[in-house]
Amino acid sequence: MLPAAKLVMTVLGDYWFGVDEYVPSAVLVAVLAEFGIGEDAARAAFSRLCREGRIERSRDGRRTAYRLAEAARAAAVERGRALVAFGAEPVAWDGQWTCVAYSVPESDRARRSALRVRLRGLRMGPLFDGLWVSPHAIVAEIHAALGQAGVEEAVVLRAAEVPRAGGSDLLDAWDLGALRVCYDEFGEVVAAIEARLGEGALPPAEALVARTDLMARWRTLAGADPYLPGVLLPADWPLAGARRRFADAYDALGPLGELRVRQVAEAAGGELGRGPRHHRLAELA
Repeated sequence: MLPAAKLVMTVLGDYWFGVDEYVPSAVLVAVLAEFGIGEDAARAAFSRLCREGRIERSRDGRRTAYRLAEAARAAAVERGRALVAFGAEPVAWDGQWTCVAYSVPESDRARRSALRVRLRGLRMGPLFDGLWVSPHAIVAEIHAALGQAGVEEAVVLRAAEVPRAGGSDLLDAWDLGALRVCYDEFGEVVAAIEARLGEGALPPAEALVARTDLMARWRTLAGADPYLPGVLLPADWPLAGARRRFADAYDALGPLGELRVRQVAEAAGGELGRGPRHHRLAELA
């Protein structure tokens, strides 16, 4: 399960999305307890997130309440849009690869590591040592990554592959076999949820945790998948099917998750305004 600070952001984003009202701390503590987070850990997370400017605090006497900071609300909207878009449509391709070749001394490990982290964040794959590739037109983003890592000895190219018998497969830049295993494991999680929902045997408390866990798993997949053009992938690549099942399960869990948050909030004596309210995946676009 997610750490306490990430759970705070996730719960606020899932059930108070687009709402600027403050949520009583007692309510948030009670909701986090559903995930096995104790009060001390919850309140430490609140303090940390306030220091980082990710949530805002309001005090009325001894009553404390929190909400997402404005910048965090904007970031939540962008993340929601990205997660909705991921896998929704086939990726078109113009046949061109974006490549970056760079030279950083082996002794300068900090810069090498910093650049690799940034290139992976752009969904690029390492074809050879010092040569990374992507089918996406991300020239400006690569230049920014090179600058942020302080790497000057580099070239960025947009080029078409010239097939060579016995040569390397550009798709080897990514471990698609391991990624397929991740999709298979995700499918097993969704199948278990589908079965429980179909039987009507999923209580609200379990649905709340399952929905958050499902979104966390989907977010991990979205970060790991290079989102390659369909023409490069096997016909049975699982992304599109996994997305459909994820969306259906996430939406189906929403009403039960919201019900549990309301039950917990009312038991904690919290005053409920416009939230909590669940959102269908499409509403996050």
